[in-house]
This record gives sequence, C-alpha cells and structure tokens, in this order.
Amino acid sequence: MDVEDVAPLVGSVACGAVVAALVAPFVLVSNPGTELGLYYASGPAGGTVLGFLAPIAVVVFLAGRRGRTDPVTAAGLTLVLGLGMLGLAASWAFAVDPELVFNFSAAWMGYHRWVVVGLTAFVPLSAGAYARAVL
Repeated sequence: MDVEDVAPLVGSVACGAVVAALVAPFVLVSNPGTELGLYYASGPAGGTVLGFLAPIAVVVFLAGRRGRTDPVTAAGLTLVLGLGMLGLAASWAFAVDPELVFNFSAAWMGYHRWVVVGLTAFVPLSAGAYARAVL
C-alpha cells in the first residue's frame, strides 16, 4: 500500500472517530440536563457542525480513493474541509466555558473537547499527505 491509498483511509477513520467522540457524551453522560446543549452550542458555530462536516469529508476521501472523483480534486477538497474542521473545532474548544464543563458528573468531560480537537487534527494531516501523494 502506498500513501495514495493509506492517507484517505486514515482520514476517513479520523472523521469517524470525530463523530464517535462527538456522540460519546450523549451516550455516556448520565443526566446531562441542559448543560450538554450549552456545551455543544459554544463558539461561533458550535461543536455540532463537526458532526455535519466529518461525514462529508469521508465521502470525498473515499470517492478520491476509489477513483469516482479526480484524486487531485478530492485531495484539495479534503484539505480545505480538514482545515476548516480543525479551525471550527479549536474555536469551539476555546469558547466552551470551563465552569460549564465542571458541572458534568463525568470528570472526563474536562478533556473531551481537546480530544475532539486532537482527532480532528488527523483529518487535515491525512488530507495533506494525500494531496502530496497525488500531486
């Protein structure tokens, strides 16, 4: 396997991990109340926009990998999507009120937004590797 095959696969898995991380509090936090809604609504666009963009990036990654879209176009689109996702994730993570995070019964919620940012960083990294491989 070469980078042209592996990078879109890694990007797709990273997008899936971002969605899984975003869904985790809904499943794992007991009695979230209104805090979870406020948590995801923080920032200019909120954290939920990542859950919308990540599946789109998966489709573009896989379309380029399988030859249904020009690989150069797919690499460019995923790079732009990945950088946008990373910017939105970072702006959301910094905008969340720390006091709100400590109201959750689960202590791991203090790290959750940073895990989402870390996972999101793999999307533009793999898209950049994919773009370099196809150019």
